[in-house]
Amino acid sequence: MSECRLRSLPIAGCFATDVPILEVMSDPPLVSADRSNASWSQLEALVERLHEAARSELMPREFFRRLLMEACAASGATAGGAWLRTTRDAIELLVEVSDGADEAVGAVPRDFSVGERPVAERRDAVRRQLKFVSQAIALDNHHPTDAGPIICAIADVAAGGASSPAAVGALEFFFRDQSSSALQEARRELVTTLASIAADYHALSELRRLRATAEVQLQAVDLLRRIQQPRNLTGTAFAVANEARRLLSCDRVALLLRVDETWRLLCVSGASRVDRQSEFARLSERLAEDIANWGEPILHEGGHADELDLPPRLASALADHLDCSHARQLAGAPIGLELSTPDETVPSSDRVKRTRYDAVLIAERFDGAADDGWQRQLVEIGELCAPSLARAATLDRFPVRTALVWSDRLAAWQRPLQRRRALWMIGAAATCAAALAFVPAQLSVEAPATLAAAVEREIFASATGTVAEIRVEHGQQVRQGDVLIVLSDPELALKLQQVRGEVDGARERLAALAVTRTDRKLADRETEDRLPLSAEQRQLEERLATLRAQEALLAERHEALTLRSPIAGEVLTPDVQSLLSSRPVERGQALLTIADVGSGWQLRAEVPQRDVGDVVEAQAAAVASNPPTSVAASFRLSGDVTATYPAHVVAIDSAAPLEADGLEDAAAPVQVRLAVDATPPAAARPGMAASVRIDCGRRSLGYVWLHDAAATIYRWITF
Repeated sequence: MSECRLRSLPIAGCFATDVPILEVMSDPPLVSADRSNASWSQLEALVERLHEAARSELMPREFFRRLLMEACAASGATAGGAWLRTTRDAIELLVEVSDGADEAVGAVPRDFSVGERPVAERRDAVRRQLKFVSQAIALDNHHPTDAGPIICAIADVAAGGASSPAAVGALEFFFRDQSSSALQEARRELVTTLASIAADYHALSELRRLRATAEVQLQAVDLLRRIQQPRNLTGTAFAVANEARRLLSCDRVALLLRVDETWRLLCVSGASRVDRQSEFARLSERLAEDIANWGEPILHEGGHADELDLPPRLASALADHLDCSHARQLAGAPIGLELSTPDETVPSSDRVKRTRYDAVLIAERFDGAADDGWQRQLVEIGELCAPSLARAATLDRFPVRTALVWSDRLAAWQRPLQRRRALWMIGAAATCAAALAFVPAQLSVEAPATLAAAVEREIFASATGTVAEIRVEHGQQVRQGDVLIVLSDPELALKLQQVRGEVDGARERLAALAVTRTDRKLADRETEDRLPLSAEQRQLEERLATLRAQEALLAERHEALTLRSPIAGEVLTPDVQSLLSSRPVERGQALLTIADVGSGWQLRAEVPQRDVGDVVEAQAAAVASNPPTSVAASFRLSGDVTATYPAHVVAIDSAAPLEADGLEDAAAPVQVRLAVDATPPAAARPGMAASVRIDCGRRSLGYVWLHDAAATIYRWITF
């Protein structure tokens, strides 16, 4: 559009190359064609350069300064100004150029005049021009007068352009003299072209700003969506820290929260857990407390922390934290979580600013390549995340947290699919409970056992001595009364020999007394010092009787050294010869085991004490029945796992074995003796291991399966 207007200017063939382009209007019409073409080329180059500048990302002040300087240099204007609308009814002078020099306009208004016209008067003129443009049917962009500056409005193309007249500012140019009407018209057309370029720059700048705003809004929406997904405080804090690190493109973000007047490091971006006992956590909590008390964001961009305009306590905490974390740049932003509802009756200017901050975000960089404005972005992220953190901190308290968990489960059950699934689960649970309570099942007690013959005898040592002779071997069949082992007791043999010698001496003395009593001469020799012969005879007779009794007792003990088999059976003790040959034995020591295999079989089961009560109860019920019965059982030999044989309980030990040395060990089992009702296979041998299952009657399925667990829980609760 600018180039089309430029081609329509009525100045072709009347421009000079060594003077401002539009000043050639005053030259005669006989100027050469080369000079005209050169002027057109300069004008087109000017417009092209300004178009390129409009498409660039220059700041408004820089762009308008360049436009004014090049336009003044090309058109011969003495001064120029760029006005921009700040509000609906207010405009401000952005840039001024006078005699080719840039005059920057600051924030403080000053009475800078061009052509002896003050800024206030010029502002009124521009405002009237913009008002005239906004009321026009078409955007003509100028209200010419013969005297005064040329003012051209900058159309707001994004708001509708020519179809909906609106202006965002104006361009103002001053010239030295008042030339012909044709030259004035050419100047106005040039200014109109420059205003169109400025309008294009404004539209492109607005488009970039809107795109940046849209991107920021998308990032904010994505941030809010991510941080609102977790339902607990830890998950929300972790999402906030990681999302803040991603948006700020920094190296680490830490989130700290005030909990019961104590600051606690909740999470650090990229870390699944935080060690609160570490030095970093302690210094971060101290720094967060000082930032919250300060109440304003802080920014450290290198150098020493003492150089910042901070309180001494905060500066010291920042320096200690930087020494520990080795971060080159740090930004901290306090976050307020307790948002009170403002009183609408009080004017906004009189409302008290919130001074309590319950959370702090700390962002760190280690490479020192920070972007401009990342402190402001950190503050904005904190303001966006404050409601979610406040909600999570409120809901993370007991009993709200537990209630929320159950409410989520109930809400999930309200869905049709979840409701049907829940009903199926409840029905299945009820069916299982009913089955456990009412379906009967066989209660069995399993225990390890040992197979043994029904008739077994142990051969014990009758005296303390040495095994002198072994007359049997392992597996040998013996008859009742057969000699098995002969023991040797030298002391007993010596005592027996002494007693026999004393018996012989007593007999000889009695015989001598009998001869003496028949000889009268010997009988007359009795004196008072000697006993009468009759008395001595009686004494010897009593002594002889005593010695004979001792001899009989010692002879019986000597005979007992020969161990005989009390029953007919088989020797079960393995390797008898090497085990007992010349071995010293003690009285009562078991030496051999004789078993009558033909008499039948029995089992010695070791029932755990936790199960023996069921066995005793089953036996009592069997005895009380009419007619009395026995408790049935079954067993399986370790060497024959495919066959099961019947048995029944014969007796239960009335006492459990107890040893003082094993009080801290598990309770010893109770011995239960069972009789075998069927003939085991030929491979059965005494001493074989077996597994016994004792039937203790029918109980509920739940008791059969869970009675051990129920007993354990009951013991935990009651004892």
